[in-house]
Amino acid sequence: MPAYTTPIPQPQTNPTAITPSNKTFTGGDANIDSFMQPFNFAQQTTESGDFRQRFGDWLAGLDSPQDVRDRYSNKYGVEGLQEKSLANKEMTDDVVANIRGVKDNVASRGSDTIMTQAQTQNVVNTEVESLMGTYQELAQSGAAIDSRLSIAEQNLNEAGQMEMARQQIQMTPFLQEYQDINVRQAREFSGWTIASQMELDRLLANQSAGVTWSNAEAQRANALAQIEANFEGQIKLAEKENEWVNYIGNWGA
Repeated sequence: MPAYTTPIPQPQTNPTAITPSNKTFTGGDANIDSFMQPFNFAQQTTESGDFRQRFGDWLAGLDSPQDVRDRYSNKYGVEGLQEKSLANKEMTDDVVANIRGVKDNVASRGSDTIMTQAQTQNVVNTEVESLMGTYQELAQSGAAIDSRLSIAEQNLNEAGQMEMARQQIQMTPFLQEYQDINVRQAREFSGWTIASQMELDRLLANQSAGVTWSNAEAQRANALAQIEANFEGQIKLAEKENEWVNYIGNWGA
């Protein structure tokens, strides 16, 4: 099977010579192939600044998780129900304390009377019965309040989750654009193009198929692999330096 070779530009022995890649040599030229362009830092700064401005404006218009919770809490009356539930529990505790203290209270009130033990017990039973009625009423009303509160809190949580999900959906185009900018700038900075990827893929496929590389192909594959590694390093660096996007992606989580 014939070996497939990839042409590699040879360095010029005379950098001032007029060649297809150096047609208009001047004293300040360095005879650089046309496909090699300097990285446009100004364009990168403008592009990134525009993205951050638009993303920041969108974020500034969002309700915070606390704002969302407050809005739906008011809608479902959660705080009012919580206050009623707390008040009911406090009244119930007071009734229970009164029930436990009835016997001593009656004894104290009747210490200067000629009430018999049986009469004292009847008073105790009567007062306990009245307090037990109050206790049962509070228990019933408390159960109803707690049931309403549980439903309101569930509605609040579901509404908050739906609001956060809506914000996540709205954020998706920004996150995709951010990723596209990172990849494009990393390609421009490293010189790793789609054509380079296809060329390296072809060389590796030929090698896997049993084709022996020529020295030129081996050198070219090594050079391409180094450019690819530089590209991947730029991507990782961008992700590390901009971890705030991951935090924003979890806004309200």
